[in-house]
Order: sequence, then C-alpha cells, then structure tokens
Amino acid sequence: MPDLATDEVPVAPPPREWTGPERVLLNFLRFIPGFKRTAASDRVLIALRGSAWTIVGYGASQVVRLLSMVILARHLLGPTAFGLVALVNVFIGGLTMISDLGIATDVIQHPRGDEPEFVNTAFLLSAGRGILLWIIASLLAYPFAMFYHQPAIQSLALVAALTVPIQGFSSGGVWKLYRHVKLEKVTLLRIAAEVFGLLVSIVWAVASPTAWALVIGRVATELFFTVCTHLISDMPISLKWDTAAGRDILLFGAGMFASSATYFVVGEGERLVVGKIVTLAVLGYFSLALSITSAASSGLQRVISQVFYPMIAASVRTGPAYVAVQYRKARLLLLILTSVMAVTFIIGGNWIVAAMLGPKYLPAGWMLQLLGLRAALEVFTSVTTQMLFALGISRYAAASNLAKLAFLAVGLTIALTKYGFYQALWVLAIAPIAAYLPSLWGIRQNFRAVFRLEVLTFGVLLSCSVVAIVVMRMFGHISI
Repeated sequence: MPDLATDEVPVAPPPREWTGPERVLLNFLRFIPGFKRTAASDRVLIALRGSAWTIVGYGASQVVRLLSMVILARHLLGPTAFGLVALVNVFIGGLTMISDLGIATDVIQHPRGDEPEFVNTAFLLSAGRGILLWIIASLLAYPFAMFYHQPAIQSLALVAALTVPIQGFSSGGVWKLYRHVKLEKVTLLRIAAEVFGLLVSIVWAVASPTAWALVIGRVATELFFTVCTHLISDMPISLKWDTAAGRDILLFGAGMFASSATYFVVGEGERLVVGKIVTLAVLGYFSLALSITSAASSGLQRVISQVFYPMIAASVRTGPAYVAVQYRKARLLLLILTSVMAVTFIIGGNWIVAAMLGPKYLPAGWMLQLLGLRAALEVFTSVTTQMLFALGISRYAAASNLAKLAFLAVGLTIALTKYGFYQALWVLAIAPIAAYLPSLWGIRQNFRAVFRLEVLTFGVLLSCSVVAIVVMRMFGHISI
C-alpha cells in the first residue's frame, strides 16, 4: 500500500466516487499504526483499488495454481515430473532474467511512458528480445539436458522456451495500465489465462500423465494472455522506431541487466545446484515447497510492483515532498504482513504440506519452514529495491544480488562439502539478509529520511522470526 498521504498529488485521471465497501476498507486501515489520519483522497482511492485488484487477481491466480498443483501432485503426477519441470523452469528463467532489460519497469517510471512512440519502441525491443532468446534456448537445450543426464529435458525445454517470444509480443498497452494502476482488465485477463492453462494441463495429464502436462499448460497460459492483451489494448502495433526512446530504455536496462543476471544466479541458480546434488524426487519436494511459499509471497510482491512502485514513482516525479511519508506508511504495513508470514510458515510448515499434498510429500515440510522464512525476508526487502528504482537508481539492485551471490557461493560450498542439504537450505534461507545490506546503504545515501525506520523494522522482523523458532523448538514441534 504505497501512498496514503492526506494531500492530493495527481498521478492519474480522478477516479470515481468512493463506494461503501471502499469506505469500510479505509476505516479498517485507520486502525493500523501510522494510518490513523489517512484521508479519503484520490490517491488513497487509487491505492486501495489498485491493491484490491492486485490481491483479487493474485488470489484467484494462486487458487488456480494451487488447484493445479494439488490435483496433479495427488492424483496424476509424481515428484519426478515436478523435478524435471523445475529444471526446465530454471533453464527458461535463466535465459529470460539474464537478458532482462527492465522494459516494463522503465515504461512505468519514465516521463515519456504515456507517449505511443515510446511504448511502441519498448514493444519492438521486447519482441526482438523474445525471438533472440528462443533461438539461444534452442541451441542450449541439448547441453543443458546432458549436464543433468536427463535427455527428456531437451524436448521439454525447447517447447517451454516458446513462452519467451510469446510473452515478448504482449501488447505494450498493458504497461500503460500498470503505469496508471488501472488493473481491472489485465487482472481479469491473467485469471482467465491461468484457468485456461489449468484446464489444458489437467486434460493433458489425464491423457498422458507426464511432465509434458505442466509444460504445455504453461505455454497455453502465456499464449492465451498475449493474444488477449491485443484485444484489450488501445495501442495499435507499429514498426516505427523512436531513437531517443530506444536509447533511454537501453540505458535504464543496463542497470537492470546486471541486476537481473545476478538475481538469476542467486535466486534460480539454487535449483541448478540442488538439481545436481539430489535426486529428482528431492528436487520435486523442494520445488513444491517453493511453489507454496511463492503462493504466499507473490501476492504481496505484486502489490509492491503494481501499486506501490508506480505510485511512489509518480510521487517522485510530481510531489517529492510527500515521498517519505508515503514510504514510511508502506514500510510499517509490510512489516506487519511479513512478520505474520514468517511466523506462520515456521509454526505451520509441516501441517501445511500434510494438508495440501498428502503423506507422500511430507519430506517437503521442513523445507517449507525455511523457504517460508526466506520468502518473508524477500518481500520485506523488495520494497527497498522498488523505492530505489522509483528514484531512477538501479545499480544497488545489482550490488545486492552480487552480495547475495558471494554469500551463497561461500555458504553453500561449506554447507555441501562439510555438512549436507539441510545446512545448505539454511544458507538459502538467510541469504536475503546479505542482499539487503547494499540496498540499505543505497537508502542511506539517497533517501536518508527513512534510513532509521528501515533498520528498526528489519530488526523487528528478525526478532519475530527468531522468537517463533525458539518457541517451537521448546515445544518440540519444529523440524528446522
């Protein structure tokens, strides 16, 4: 929830009048510390509506994904299939993130982000990048499969890689919707795409219960979404190139490229390592635990990227005097939510796995406890990164990922050579702390007004997590 200041700062056309449910939400919000004097301003309404649509879209998407996971895991597929697809996802994710130019992020924050010429240039870059990445994926699929001694990965990766050019051809008009926090159409479209992909996966798994069901479902989801973005967009495709726009996008993308490349190595690279040292079944448990934590954290991440980021970026452009107030309120709210997330996973990790996936997936329980703690830390620190992006600064994100990479390189080497997978997962769980330090330094250098609050709130989150672990250990109900 980004901006809840009482003064008006125009970032979009005035929204409609407040509805009854929206006023109820506002009154509830005033009970949260730091939000008592929140006024019924246009910016508050934009934030509430954007957050509501983000949460609705995320909730519906996660329900669909969890249904898919539960149905396929319980009744149709085994851990090995999920292990294979986990490696395929790392392969595709690596190509995508290593070449990320932050095109959507730049359109959202750039002063020219509403100009058709700028958006169309961004679209051409996105489409060209997608085609190039699919060619590269086709060349690398075979050596990747041979590295893991899993020939089946080659054909799975070739088909899964089609999602990259498909995504690249999504309409640029969608970025403008995100820029102005007009999320209704794109949210409903994403839900429909997820449902379509789920149906395709289930039908395929019934006919042929293999990893192909997961891959084909993913391709179907992205194809449905991309085609429909052009149906809802008011921006026609053009081959006209704006040189100045292209230069600005690529300059911003240079920092994003370094950030995304290092993020992949430290974020998704863990599955490359895990996939090499454990069986496909254990990798399947690990991937399912990641999916569950993602279901909990991605909703907050979407609110941060789709509501907080565009609105705080608009404030930086048009009303910088209010930015600190807005950021403080967002930080306090995120502290509450991430503390609840961390404690919930630490206390209930084993029970969640047993209830959702059944007895054969119980080995994922202790993994979920640790990965849930990590998810809470990542959500908390992501607000800091987005704030720096809103200020037009992307270099600290790359520094954060490099710090995390160094921590993981040393920590995982020691854990895997001298101890085992259990200790290695502990290293993964606390790695976000290492990543947070450069971003914290960036806040101190560029946004000193909120530095003290950053340190205090992070300390509170860590304290809540430690207390939960200690209490559960005292009662003998924790596996970590």
